[in-house]
Amino acid sequence: MKSDFSSLAFVARQSLVASGVSISLGHTQQLLAASLGYGSLAAIQASTEEEPGIAGADFVILDVAGLSARAASLGYGAASDQITEAIATAIRSDPEPPAVFLTTLDFIEDVAGRFANDTVMDHDAVSDAAANTNAYFEGAYLEATEPDEALKDCREFWEIPVEGNVGMDQDPDKPFSGDNILVKGVVRVWKAGRVCLMNDMELDIGAGVDDSYYDLDEADA
Repeated sequence: MKSDFSSLAFVARQSLVASGVSISLGHTQQLLAASLGYGSLAAIQASTEEEPGIAGADFVILDVAGLSARAASLGYGAASDQITEAIATAIRSDPEPPAVFLTTLDFIEDVAGRFANDTVMDHDAVSDAAANTNAYFEGAYLEATEPDEALKDCREFWEIPVEGNVGMDQDPDKPFSGDNILVKGVVRVWKAGRVCLMNDMELDIGAGVDDSYYDLDEADA
């Protein structure tokens, strides 16, 4: 079972005190709440979005900006980096730890982008596009980018834009009919809390054969 909110705050405070930061348990709880996307301890206690803590989370992307702002307001601005590390360490020391990220971009590149590239060639839209060519899959080259909507502002899931191509190797014994599939869509990740995500993802994309080679043929004519 994953640690509850109070246990995480206790472990984080112990780490901070051991490193020379004089801080109360109440203030540590306030800062933990901020790191999980809430403006105050009362806000997370009143929330119906999640169980207090990290229950159900496979990934946690700490709200470092919110944590830093809250630390400054409570008089711990100089120790902001130490507090961030203490909270991340407390979560990682959980009996069933989720992966902890300090920036959304790290998660997007390491998890969402990898998922997109690992699964795109099995997607029906890509298979349908490939069926219109005389080529076979060579590799996937998708890039995931940061969405406009912040993670903590989304409700049930977070949609991360992906775009790129699936490269194809042409069969030289058959007429050329395209060797590149253009892909665009999102990776949809279901949430377990404001900044907590589940390892429950799907790729929602459109795909089509890149027909720009026709323009090249016309230019050569």
